[in-house]
Amino acid sequence: MPLATSFAIFQSCNITGVPKSTRCAILRDMAKVRKAEKRPPLNKTHQLKRQDWAKKYLKTDFSKVLWTDEMRVSLDGPDGWARGWIGKGQRAPVRLRRQQGGGGVLVWAGIIKDELVGPFRVEDGVKLNSQSYCQFLEDTFFKQWHRKKSASFKKNMIFMQDNAPSHASKYSTAWLARKGLKEEKLMTWPPCSPDLNPIKNLWSIIKCEIYKEGKQYTSLNSVWEAVVAAARNVDGEQIKTLTESMDGRLLSVLAKKGGYIGH
Repeated sequence: MPLATSFAIFQSCNITGVPKSTRCAILRDMAKVRKAEKRPPLNKTHQLKRQDWAKKYLKTDFSKVLWTDEMRVSLDGPDGWARGWIGKGQRAPVRLRRQQGGGGVLVWAGIIKDELVGPFRVEDGVKLNSQSYCQFLEDTFFKQWHRKKSASFKKNMIFMQDNAPSHASKYSTAWLARKGLKEEKLMTWPPCSPDLNPIKNLWSIIKCEIYKEGKQYTSLNSVWEAVVAAARNVDGEQIKTLTESMDGRLLSVLAKKGGYIGH
């Protein structure tokens, strides 16, 4: 009975009248309190496409792939991040209570080999549709990072993005093609596959840092500054570990016949 309460577990065994503290003490010897894992729904078609993707890129030099993604950060952090131990006799810190985390900032970044690209902040109030996404890439990625790279680097780089509507639309695809990112230089991406993108692990590193000890922020600028500072502290070796994990991820996808592999 995974995720059942201690009361439900004891009741299923026809054991009643046991105090909660005793139930929990007994269960600690054989179990742990855990949250349900979140994962995308994968049907048979998704699994087949994930297998095809893994086979296609099995011999790819992943040091040439730029892995990109967006992340939204709020003033208060995700639900459940404010929990932690406190000493006996101490009171838990007071937290501000705001609707929807007090708003948030949308952040875009990329990683390639041992290098972090960005992070770049999406202007507040801008919804990323095809046009605004392409304009954002023009103003940040292409003007501030890509143009500084050598012709050889640009020739060999493979651009990865997920299948968000603003990314995969005909408008965005045609715009990226005019930038030279087409055919084999624009990675095909299987549906429902955040577990295959190593930059998701970078987001976890950054969020753990900016929300440690239940940290909250009072403005969008302050949470953005925290993201920039946390990203600056991620060294090249950490990024290299993430990008070099791709061979293993592909093998895991094939071993699980397209199933979910976790981040």
